[in-house]
Amino acid sequence: MFRLFEPRSTLERLQEKYSFLMRRSFELALVDKSRSDLLNEKACKILREIRRMERNQGRIA
Repeated sequence: MFRLFEPRSTLERLQEKYSFLMRRSFELALVDKSRSDLLNEKACKILREIRRMERNQGRIA
């Protein structure tokens, strides 16, 4: 029902962080382009890490 007390995996935490950064970057794009670009760059690094982890999980399974 609720996942309140279940631990989240590293992959889930990274996906949430990526989502947050992309949303924040989009919101800042109209106000401050340079800060938006920095957040977007951080989000891209996290996305690369997510993809790497997903590829590694595919090899293990």
